[in-house]
Amino acid sequence: MNELIEKHSVDGGMYVYLQRNSKIWLARFKIDGKWISRTTKQRNRSDAEKASLKILAEYEFKAKHGIAIQNKSFRDIALLAIERMMTQPKATKGYASLNDYKQMLTRYHIPFFDRTHITSIDYERLAEFDAWRATKLGRTPSQSTLKMHNAALQRVFDEAVIRKWILPSRVPSLSSASGIASKRRDYFTSDELDKIHRAFPAWIEESRKQVTRETRQLLYWYFNFALHTGIRPGSEMDNLRWSDIKVVDRNLAEGEAAHIVITIRKGKTTLHTGPRLVVGHENLMEMILDMHSRSHDGETEEVPDDYDPLVFRLPDGGTTDQLGRNFSALLRKVGLEKGADGNRTLYSLRHTYITHRRLDKVPVEAIAKQCGTSVAMIELHYSHITPLMYKRELLGSESAALTKLIRKYSDLDS
Repeated sequence: MNELIEKHSVDGGMYVYLQRNSKIWLARFKIDGKWISRTTKQRNRSDAEKASLKILAEYEFKAKHGIAIQNKSFRDIALLAIERMMTQPKATKGYASLNDYKQMLTRYHIPFFDRTHITSIDYERLAEFDAWRATKLGRTPSQSTLKMHNAALQRVFDEAVIRKWILPSRVPSLSSASGIASKRRDYFTSDELDKIHRAFPAWIEESRKQVTRETRQLLYWYFNFALHTGIRPGSEMDNLRWSDIKVVDRNLAEGEAAHIVITIRKGKTTLHTGPRLVVGHENLMEMILDMHSRSHDGETEEVPDDYDPLVFRLPDGGTTDQLGRNFSALLRKVGLEKGADGNRTLYSLRHTYITHRRLDKVPVEAIAKQCGTSVAMIELHYSHITPLMYKRELLGSESAALTKLIRKYSDLDS
């Protein structure tokens, strides 16, 4: 801290002073019980004392009329806003989204605005941020993404207003109009899933080529795996290895059914959040064991100790990029390629999982942990699910047991 080398009282408790590293006099005074220091921009003591009186009068006028009297950087206010959010009780409305807001502020807003004064953030500066964010994301954000970012940013402006560092009238309006409109996620109903399941066996058998048969069989496993876990088809499922899957026997003492625990190591979010654990119920475990028994792993004496093959691969050990195309062909065959909200793809299975878990009344926080997404995103994209849609549970009484297991492996509060 700079050493004070000279200090002189002026009026009403105010004083001017010099620091060792500067020849410019500073003025220090109290407004509403808080000490404020400002430069007089003067080198002569007499001129500095006159300037200090003008500065004091200016700040007293601002305080009297409710005008912000301190310039605070965005970073400082954002950190205070995050601190306030992290101390909110769980019963607070919107509590589930607070961690998402913290991540957005930390990853995007604070790095960009940094030491910019909160009062200097206007529409032009926000437009610059929009362009920077799109570059960082590598795409134009959807309206849903913009809404979440705006909600996080609004928390910072609210903090500044609470602390009287900006007037409410100076807070810019935040809009998501420039984003790409979000579409409701299409999913399969229980009846549609039954129809697909019934079509699989004959469709596999009618394959003319061996490679086609093997690809369709692999798709059957892929389909069920995605449907019963909510794991993202593509990046997450394609990188699964057998060492990532652990079979857990029934635990009668704790009232747990037999299940599997899947470690997701590569995918959309693991770079930022690290690996996550996903729970598969007993019905999925039987299919996993069947898959492994058909893989012929370990049947030769020349298997190296570090042998750890992919889960979803063909009998010859190779992979295929034809699962999506074959799934589309099957959907066309049964007349389910299009839903109310557009074309169905393998990714629709993830939306189906989330939708049915919500219909099954599994807590949103548990679904978010299982699927590696945020509570805010689930509430945004699946808000159309209402109690009027509770017609049938996809997996019977499984929901309570599934919720218990998800909580166990994701360290959620009970």
